[in-house]
Amino acid sequence: MLKLISILSCCIALLGSPKLIADEVLKLGMSVALSGPAKDIGQQLRQGAQLYFEYANGLPDRSHPKVSLMVLDDGYEPARTVVNTRYLIDQHKVMALFGNMGTPTAHAIQAILTHHQLPFLVPFTGADFLRFNTPYPVFNWRASYLDEANEQVRYLVDEQGHKAIALLIQADEFGLTLEKSFRQALTARGLKPKVTARFRRNSADINKALKVIMRNEVTAVAMIGTYQPLSLFIDKAMHRGFKGTFTGVSFTSSTALFAQLTSKPALMISEVVPDPGKCQAQLCALFRSLIHKQHLATSPQIFEGFLNAAIFISALDYCPRPVTRACLADAMQQVLEKDPAIRTIFGLSDTENKPRVYRSYFQ
Repeated sequence: MLKLISILSCCIALLGSPKLIADEVLKLGMSVALSGPAKDIGQQLRQGAQLYFEYANGLPDRSHPKVSLMVLDDGYEPARTVVNTRYLIDQHKVMALFGNMGTPTAHAIQAILTHHQLPFLVPFTGADFLRFNTPYPVFNWRASYLDEANEQVRYLVDEQGHKAIALLIQADEFGLTLEKSFRQALTARGLKPKVTARFRRNSADINKALKVIMRNEVTAVAMIGTYQPLSLFIDKAMHRGFKGTFTGVSFTSSTALFAQLTSKPALMISEVVPDPGKCQAQLCALFRSLIHKQHLATSPQIFEGFLNAAIFISALDYCPRPVTRACLADAMQQVLEKDPAIRTIFGLSDTENKPRVYRSYFQ
């Protein structure tokens, strides 16, 4: 039987588009930043996913195939993501991309995903172009960037009373997506940004943006970027006497940002997962137990990677055997809609299928 499977796999590979993967091991690929100024995000997403996959693979009574996750470093650079994606498809024969990190990196591989009809599962981005009418299979559960922008504007305008708000934006697709979302949320309240300043991705060159924002006498800054340049911006702004409020989105990585700050700002980060140290669901308890055994720190990004893997494993129960690419995205959506363990995590009612936005505050 194994010889027959091997022969069939070989023949399918020769035909060019492997749609069936041997049921014993499902191969997933992941391209994230493991080096460079955004490396903490990618490393934590990898840790969380591997934590759950190793747990699930080791269950003595498991009913699902084992999962193999190959993780490649793209440094949060789109060109490297393209190279990684081609390698994962052509050489590693992955069934899907899983947990990729970033909006510009996701944007760069759309043509490849479309050509191969490769499922793009649980990407670490809230970009709109991955949510509507995609020409390849996609599964998202995290809140959109518009959801996060609305939560931040609710905090800044409705709760804190700010009207003079600056936008600090990473100059790429990530920044453009969120700029549009923030402008939409502010327009709904009859406001617009007082000033918009930009900086380059994967750089800490924020001095020009800082000067622009400081001379416009704003009382709040909504920041769009990763933890390294944003921590530098906050500390320099505080050193220059800024007394207002800062916000950032989940992609920023609150844990990494908070750890790098030397000042004590008023700072809120919108999150897409509940506090993993406080939530009471069964999966939260399992996460804390496994984190403790592995001597890992707790963070929203590790928890998100963990939940991504848990949803994927649960989805395998909704796929026929042998598992195919075609079933994965829909099966993961069924988990979000039906699985009580996952729904409890997000506090979803019987009529809700959209996880909410949470908050972290710098203490």
